[in-house]
Amino acid sequence: MRRVGAGVAVLREGKVLLIRRGDNGLWDVPGGGSEAGETPEETARRELAEETGLSVGILRSLGVFQHQHNYADGNVVDWTTHVFTAAYSSGEAQADDDADEARWWPLPELPQAISETTVSYFAALRQPPPLLHPAGN
Repeated sequence: MRRVGAGVAVLREGKVLLIRRGDNGLWDVPGGGSEAGETPEETARRELAEETGLSVGILRSLGVFQHQHNYADGNVVDWTTHVFTAAYSSGEAQADDDADEARWWPLPELPQAISETTVSYFAALRQPPPLLHPAGN
């Protein structure tokens, strides 16, 4: 089975907001599965609000990640996950829904208790932004 999901890495003063998942205790960006008719951006915003109570402005694509997740009940699901970044705007992050904890982590000191997929997200977050060239050059 293949599912589509989305998440968002909220960035603030050199830190990223992560949640500790209730199902496996691992740290991850807030996110989850798409509901019928949702775009990846809508999914990312809904999951962020459900898991942390926050909302954000502009979403920027960090990447699209293909991965498998093994659930505690034995189900194995193939995922296509769209991950975005967004700048923090306001509010206090509170763990809710299927998040046991929400915490701001300094980018150089991200947690080790993460899935293989989240390793990929962190690698993409650590990449320098692309060089922008003025028009005509």
